[in-house]
Order: sequence, then structure tokens, then C-alpha cells
Amino acid sequence: MNFKHLTTLLCMGISAYSAGIYASDSENHNLSVNGFLTQGFFYTDQNNLYGESSDNGSFDFHEVAVNSAYRFTPKLRGALQIMSRQAGNVDNGEPKLDYALLDYRFNDSVEKAVGVRAGRLKIPFGFYNETRDVAFTRPSIMLPQSLYFDQARDLELSIDGMILYSSLEVPGGWLDLDLLYGSPQTDTNVEYAYFAFDAAGKFNDSDGVMGRAIYSVDGGRIRVGLTASEYRLGYKPGNDPTLWNELNEGDLKLNVLALSGQYNAENWSLTGEYMLHELDWRELGGVFTLNPVTTIESYYLQLQYRFNYSWDLLLRYDDLKLDKDDPLGKQNSALFYTRPAHNFYARDLTLGVGWRPAPKWLFRAELHNVEGTGWLAEQDNPDASVLHKYWNAFSLQATYRF
Repeated sequence: MNFKHLTTLLCMGISAYSAGIYASDSENHNLSVNGFLTQGFFYTDQNNLYGESSDNGSFDFHEVAVNSAYRFTPKLRGALQIMSRQAGNVDNGEPKLDYALLDYRFNDSVEKAVGVRAGRLKIPFGFYNETRDVAFTRPSIMLPQSLYFDQARDLELSIDGMILYSSLEVPGGWLDLDLLYGSPQTDTNVEYAYFAFDAAGKFNDSDGVMGRAIYSVDGGRIRVGLTASEYRLGYKPGNDPTLWNELNEGDLKLNVLALSGQYNAENWSLTGEYMLHELDWRELGGVFTLNPVTTIESYYLQLQYRFNYSWDLLLRYDDLKLDKDDPLGKQNSALFYTRPAHNFYARDLTLGVGWRPAPKWLFRAELHNVEGTGWLAEQDNPDASVLHKYWNAFSLQATYRF
């Protein structure tokens, strides 16, 4: 694989859903319809991952999606995707509207592109979030869970609102800018992710703002990015007066800062991302008065080697601390005595291999050696006290696209 081919693949991965909107140009027609099917298998020696994986393995992971793009005028396009996702007890396979948008480009020249998108939009976070559900554009079966947290997937994945975007030629390379405002998706999984339980009330009246900049040099050989966001999730209490559900009406405030970097050579890529994620529970009170403001610290470092177009190898270290001031979880375990210390962090060493026997097929296999349970889903592991500190996972995945 030469560097020209690599750059093409990178551009596809960075903006696959944007490219889908504009695919009709090269095909010289107004309508395009595509989709994919993914089936996964997970086996763990301890704990559960995407279903009851510690009991002879789990096939409770699949993704089926159909997307379409339509060109109304040379400057106005529309696109949507409907997806069914089964992921253990986190997602039940019910079809959902992943995105549905109108995209208008004010300028679309060789030197710059400027436009606006409105509707249900994929969130421009880091390097992989916009295309995290498309197996062909992500480097592994599971993205690094320290940043791309599957338990809060809906919150991270899409938002109802508007994005102003531009791609500009600047000295030394290209600068891609995105500015987003809208209402994030909040469901029961978000409560599990940020409360660690299904609260009696629910989130509503939420909004968020996000900005992302990615600077690329030498056709994508070097890429550096910065993402910053501020979310406000409005919580309305329910009628359950138990201790864990006795929360006040108020806002859960989330502030995120992420740094991204990547170096691409002809046969290998080195990628790293670092995130600080501040959680402010002060308005909610209840059990969160014990630790009302917490900052999650996480990062990963990933090496991907491409033997040729068909085969690639991945090695990654992924580190998550749910409280950067308590890296081993001992203080939080003392406060929340039902949870062991290893429930507040996770360190994941991943080895993976990918095979593309044909353009429409992709197969992957991965081994995960994990210390800590910080990103395991409560829905698949309802009793945190019995989780094992050290555990391993083996996973397989097959994907077909059309």
C-alpha cells in the first residue's frame, strides 16, 4: 500500500458520513443507498462484556444499518441512517434514527469548503466518533473505551442541532473546523454511565456546545486535533425515595477537553488521544454530595501496522481513571463502599488483527488483557461487588457492507 492509498483511506475514515452525503457527485446521480451488517462474538474469563460473555461466550452483539443520501441541488444535500444495534443489555436492537440531516455548502472549492448541517447529527469528537459504528472506518472491534465509552454511546454519538463546518487550506496543510450546538441524546444508558444506576427520574431539557479543530500536514501524514465541549443535562427526579434515587432537580454539567495526534507512514500509523472529562453533580445532591465534582482522566496509545491492503495488525494501551485524583480508586471505594477500588479505573492492553478478503468484507479478532472494571456496563454486570479486578476478553467480528 503506497502513501496515496493510505491518504485515501484516512480521508474516508475521517469523514465517511460527510462523504456519504456527497457521494452522488462521482456517481452522477441524485440518490445513493448503502448499508452494513456486523456480527460479533465476545468471550471473557471473568465479568461480562456485551451479554453473558463469561458463560460460554456471547453473540449478543450485532449492528445492521441502512443509509441514504440525496442531492437536491449542487449545494444542498440530505442524508439519513437507520440502525439496529444489539449490545448485550445496553442496546436491545430496536431500530433508531442515527442521523437525519440537511447539508448546505456555501462554498465548495479546491481551497476551501464552508457549510452548515442541521438535523440529527453525528458528533465531531476526536478522530473516530463520527464513524464509530462503521467497522471499515475504525481500527478495531472496540474503540478505546477510555474515550469512546460504549455505555454512553447515544450521548456521544449524535445530537439534534446544527454544525457550522469548514475545511481550509492554511500554511503547511489543511485545517478542518466544526462548531456544534444542540440537544444531546439522553436515555437510561446515560444514567447508568454517570449515576451507575437507573435513576427514578430522567434527563430532559439538555443542551450542549462543542468545537473541534484538526490540522493536517502533508496530505494527512501528520494530524493533530483539539476537541472541547460543554454539556448541560437537565435532570427531573422521579417518585422513588430510596437513598440512591433521592436526587434534586438540577443540571449535571459535563466539560470535556480532548487532544488528538496521529502520524501515518506508508505501512503503519501511530495514534494517541488524551481526555479530561469534568463531571459536576453539585446541583443534584443525594449520594453525589460525597464527591460532587470529579474529573475523569483517560488516554490511549495505538500502533497499527498494515502488511498490505488485506491484512493489518493493531497494538494498543488504553488507560481510564474515573477520578484523576484517585488513580487506584481507593478513596472512592471508601466513599461508595459497595464498589471495589478496581471499579474506578481500567487499563486495557489490546492485540488485534484485521483481514479484508474482498472490498465488501471485513473480519477482525482481538485479545484484551484488562486490569480494572471502570468501563464495564452495569447493565451486564449488575453487582459491582463480585467483579474481578483482572480479566481477559477474546472477540471476533464479521462485517459486510453494501
